[in-house]
Amino acid sequence: MFAWIAENALTVAVIAVIIVIAGLAVVALVREKKKKKGGCTGNCATCGMGCSCGELKKDK
Repeated sequence: MFAWIAENALTVAVIAVIIVIAGLAVVALVREKKKKKGGCTGNCATCGMGCSCGELKKDK
């Protein structure tokens, strides 16, 4: 088992770094969502949903 890890140490390290980066991205998204940042900008011209999300309707 240790021989396999020694032979593939670089691959294991790269995968570990990718997992850490993905985890940090998820944490950042969750924090952003909790702070209510992001979402509808009010610019319906660039909105992929055509502002059918209802964000602007809630404010009125």
